[in-house]
This record gives sequence, structure tokens and C-alpha cells, in this order.
Amino acid sequence: MGGKLVMTTINQIRIEVEKSKRIKDNKKEKYIKQLKTLYTKYEDIEINENFKKQYQQLNSKGTELLKEIKGSKDENKIEGSIEVYIRYLKASLCDFEGKTSYLRKYITSFLFSSILFLALSPQFYGFILPVIFFLPIYMGLKGVKQRTMTGFYMTMSVVPVAIMTSFTWIRYGINAKADYTGAVKAIVDSGVAEGLAEKLVYIGPIFGFILLLFACLQMYRGYKSRDLFI
Repeated sequence: MGGKLVMTTINQIRIEVEKSKRIKDNKKEKYIKQLKTLYTKYEDIEINENFKKQYQQLNSKGTELLKEIKGSKDENKIEGSIEVYIRYLKASLCDFEGKTSYLRKYITSFLFSSILFLALSPQFYGFILPVIFFLPIYMGLKGVKQRTMTGFYMTMSVVPVAIMTSFTWIRYGINAKADYTGAVKAIVDSGVAEGLAEKLVYIGPIFGFILLLFACLQMYRGYKSRDLFI
């Protein structure tokens, strides 16, 4: 099964976007460029019969969008609907091309980043930071499993704080070489037992480096899998 039906719908949407006076020029140019790219990609694709229902739904949503572009006077609603449909086209294309394995890889790297971040951040930032991020991590995981863009953004919000935490531990490890006693005291002052603090002087920076690797891996895999989300 080829992609000719959706190609026709994409082309009709592009024509309506070009004619529309309610869409801002800068966004119109962006939409037209994306639709042309997607048209070319669907031109070369062969769709498995297992995706027949999804393919039909994709075309139906395109038909509904055409009616909305022609009939609605709310420019924000039109632009929002076009952006959602473009994301839907990209996500469906990933399904048809068998690229959904990127999703599993992204979730794996996200889980490792989150677990290490939650474990390593309290020693320097207290328990407030991991508590604040616990809900976004939980909701984000549910969201990415459902392939929502909101879930994707929530999971990606872990990357900056994970990198920050990893750098703190790596810097701590470097400083610990020069002042072992002071390094142990810094962890003890955060409420950790002295025996555990002595072990963390060595173990913490190692896990901090591992956290940095997983955070960077999550960022890379997030970039590679961004089109899977709607």
C-alpha cells in the first residue's frame, strides 16, 4: 500500500495554507516547507497492511484539517491544528518506516538519567530538588509511553539538572584529591553519615560521570526520536 492518498491530502493542505490570509507569513512559509518535505517522504514509502487503520485515520484527520482551514476564522486555532497534524504526519511516518525502536532507547536513557539524578542530587542540593522533579519524571514517563509532545518536553527537562548534578559531583571528585577531609565534611554537613560519606568521596564522582554520559545520551536520543511524538 502506497502513500498516494495522504500525499493528495498533504498537497491540498499546502495549497490551502498558501491561499490562507489568516496564517502569519513566517509560519506559512515554515508549514509549506514542512509539508513539501513530508510529501516527498510519503512518495517513497510502502505502507504495511498492519497500518491500514492508522493510515486511514491519518487521511481523515487531514480532511478535517482542510475543512477547518477553509471555515475557521481563529488564526491561532488554525495554526495549532496545522502544527499538530504535521507532527502526526511525522510520527506516523516513523511508524510506517519501522523507526519506533528509537522510543524504547530514549525511554531507557531517560530512566537511567532520572534514577541517577534522584540518587545523587540530595547530597548537594537537598531533597527539595528531587522532590520538585519527581512529578515531572513520573508524568513525563507516562507521556512518552503515550507519545505525547508534552511528555517528551517533561522528560527532556531532566537533562539540564542531571548535567548540573553530574558536574557538581565531578568537580567534587577533583577537589577531593586535594582535600580529602574537607570533601568528606562537605557531604557529612548535608546530613549523610560519616561512613557513607567516606565511600561517596570515591563512588559519587564515578556515578556523576556515568550520569553525565546518560544525560548526554538522552539528549542525543531525544533529538533522534523527536518526530515520534505528537
